[in-house]
Amino acid sequence: MIPSGQSEVEFLGFALSDCTVRLNQTEAKYLRVVHRTALELAVPNHFGVDVGGYWLMADQIEQLRKLPSYYSADEAVLVRKAIEAYLAAQLGNA
Repeated sequence: MIPSGQSEVEFLGFALSDCTVRLNQTEAKYLRVVHRTALELAVPNHFGVDVGGYWLMADQIEQLRKLPSYYSADEAVLVRKAIEAYLAAQLGNA
């Protein structure tokens, strides 16, 4: 039995697609590295060739969110914002 307030639905991931990411100029500087890292982490054809695409699953999203730890404190804030804007845009929430 599922406790009240919890859902049986679990977020697995999404296929990377073309999207528009809204960032200011200082954050946009990091968008290329965020996108490249997402592509490197993504699993091609995760659900088979028929579905296709590069899939970013929950584990890879967690790894992507660790990217700011490789930057200075000042830059890490900007990288974190770029990642969250990228993910929101990929999910159509931007």
